Amino acid sequence: SVKMVKQSGNNTYVYVRSEDHAWVPAIQLDQAKQHGKTATVIRPRFKTEQQMLQCGASQKYSEKEEIDLGSYPNSVLPMQNADANGNIEDFADMVSLPFMHEAALLYNLKKRHVSEKPYTRTGDIVIAVNPYQWLNGLYTEKKRIYYSNRLVWDHPERDPRKEMEPHVYEVSALAYKGLVDEGEDQSVLVSGESGAGKTETVKICLNHIASVQRGQVPDTRHAGNHDSVVRRIVDSNPLLEAFGNAKTRRNDNSSRFGKYLQLQFNMRSKGSITRAPCSLVGSKCEVYLLEKNRVVKHDSEERNFHIFYQLLAAPDSQKAKFWSKLAGADCGSFNYVGRTQTDTIEGVHDSNRFQETLRALEMINVTGGRLEMLMQAICVVLQLGNLSFAPLASDSDKSQISSPEAMSDLADLMFVLEQDISDALTQRTFATRTESHKVPLNSAAAKDACDALAKDIYQKIFLWLVNTINEATATNGEGQKVGLIGLLDIFGFESFDTNRFEQLCINYANEKLQQKFTKDVFCSVQQEYEEEGIPLKDIWYDDNIDVLDLIEGQVGLLALLNEECVRPKGNDFDFVQKALRVNKDSKCLIVNRTDRMSFGIHHYAGQVMYDAEHFVSSNQDTLPTDLQQCAEKCSNEIVSAPRSEPAISPTKKTAAHRDQGPKRKESNIVAPTVWKK
Repeated sequence: SVKMVKQSGNNTYVYVRSEDHAWVPAIQLDQAKQHGKTATVIRPRFKTEQQMLQCGASQKYSEKEEIDLGSYPNSVLPMQNADANGNIEDFADMVSLPFMHEAALLYNLKKRHVSEKPYTRTGDIVIAVNPYQWLNGLYTEKKRIYYSNRLVWDHPERDPRKEMEPHVYEVSALAYKGLVDEGEDQSVLVSGESGAGKTETVKICLNHIASVQRGQVPDTRHAGNHDSVVRRIVDSNPLLEAFGNAKTRRNDNSSRFGKYLQLQFNMRSKGSITRAPCSLVGSKCEVYLLEKNRVVKHDSEERNFHIFYQLLAAPDSQKAKFWSKLAGADCGSFNYVGRTQTDTIEGVHDSNRFQETLRALEMINVTGGRLEMLMQAICVVLQLGNLSFAPLASDSDKSQISSPEAMSDLADLMFVLEQDISDALTQRTFATRTESHKVPLNSAAAKDACDALAKDIYQKIFLWLVNTINEATATNGEGQKVGLIGLLDIFGFESFDTNRFEQLCINYANEKLQQKFTKDVFCSVQQEYEEEGIPLKDIWYDDNIDVLDLIEGQVGLLALLNEECVRPKGNDFDFVQKALRVNKDSKCLIVNRTDRMSFGIHHYAGQVMYDAEHFVSSNQDTLPTDLQQCAEKCSNEIVSAPRSEPAISPTKKTAAHRDQGPKRKESNIVAPTVWKK
């Protein structure tokens, strides 16, 4: 029952568990101290989120409740960081929290979030809670200059951050300061779940670094404009969003690829007493794990990559310059795109976005014939989706293209004979040492071949764009010592209704990032204390080594998947059964009793079930010779270009890798895979 409970002035403000909110504030009654295994508390009735931050006497209506302490650490209710009136206090740096535990961290972030303070500091780490709105006063030129001057140019004797509100600008400013003062390359790692605001944070960092490198500015009147090199670096970033981002269920502008942007600085002033700025002279972008599968299939509430919708939303007169068949066409004209209720992303209509994309392409010298080539390559992908296949009347194991008009349009667009395209899609060539022979494909296999070609061409488009951006923005480094500030923006942890190979790769990457975070935050602090001779008890923390062993161990999921790729007639079902059998003792592996083609993993961020369909083919990332030869006949240089791997190969050896233990036996897989032993 709900009733008014009399409260004395000596109440203890605590947290109790809640199914709906994880933790909720409560008041432990002083006249009912913890006795044995239970504690008596009153739980206020909160009508709003704001009231949950004010668990004081103002909350009149409450419920008296006995709490079983058995599930609480040390059988004690966690304390609130609240004032005498029960109002939760705001700490800019959570290292300063008097009571530090899960509930205290969450409610401190909540308190700052409702106060329109999205940033909170934890030592050298800045935590951002996405406000899902643009806070005008937070990103002004005045703010940029303030953080630049205070952290980089004012020569403070002690850390000025103690008197400053946490901000992502301090990350960018301190990265630049480290480059200038220490002469060492810097990296900014932005991680978080899907929709947390990683891409926006990277853009904010990029813009601020461009501002910091101008040197000390007394006020906004002297800020000036960026030079052409800096403008090109900053303004080319939206191109990657147009071609690599898409609307998902959680985020209208979700990055469907990983990106590592290296900002290049002329280090001419390194170590100088005056600390003159190292100027930004170029940038280079490397990309990872483009979600190619989205090209041919996407959720009904999601969209394909933005560029398709932008192109189709352009005026007919403009579209017809790229391909005459685009005039009068819309999203419903192409199966890979389909009709959508969304035509505006982040407040800008697709047609207006396309004009922005064209202006950005012009900045990297993609105009005239090069622009036409790029847009026609996109049209080839769109048109491949309109091909349909049917079994031959005389033999259902063979297939034919059943959409003659779509086929004719595709042949005209590619400048390839219809028969050559048909043969490549409906037959497969198998070669031995002495001879080769063709095997017909059924209609389902022919459709898969068509989709594979479309995905491969789109990856070529994306990598061509990345290379073109790099050609326009990277410095050749002649006569300069170049320093780097790296900005890593990669997928957040993902869990959808159906999770496939792409989600496993994404979540594996996030497990590795979580491991690095754990080592940096806990292990390095512990090592530092030990080196200085300061007594310190062992720090207990959750690590994810068991999950990583399951994924990347010698008999882990990726090793077994590689084995299945080289085994004759290797298939998804056998991979799942072998993985479940070999790793049956792993506490992180989940067995699905009702679906033998799926398995689950207890990730650090939660449980995820994976559908293993197409795992083997996705891991190999091969394109049959017939399709490669068909693409090579195309007059479009992007489409006909040889296949290339992403900018960074997953198997590329670096200095860091060379130091990580004994060398393992190399895999005999020829095609690139997500992981190699």
